[in-house]
Amino acid sequence: MKHRGISYWVAEIGFPQGWKWTVRQDRTVTVGVCATRADAVRQAQTFIDAIMDWAA
Repeated sequence: MKHRGISYWVAEIGFPQGWKWTVRQDRTVTVGVCATRADAVRQAQTFIDAIMDWAA
């Protein structure tokens, strides 16, 4: 998936049970874990918004 031109991935994980989001920009990879898929998508997009706003 893409948000503001940056790719991110959301995948279900078994332990701990939940959803993992991954954002990769250049050589930096950031990962988070959430209880629901919707929360994982929202957190990944919020993270992307933050780094885009910081870089501007």
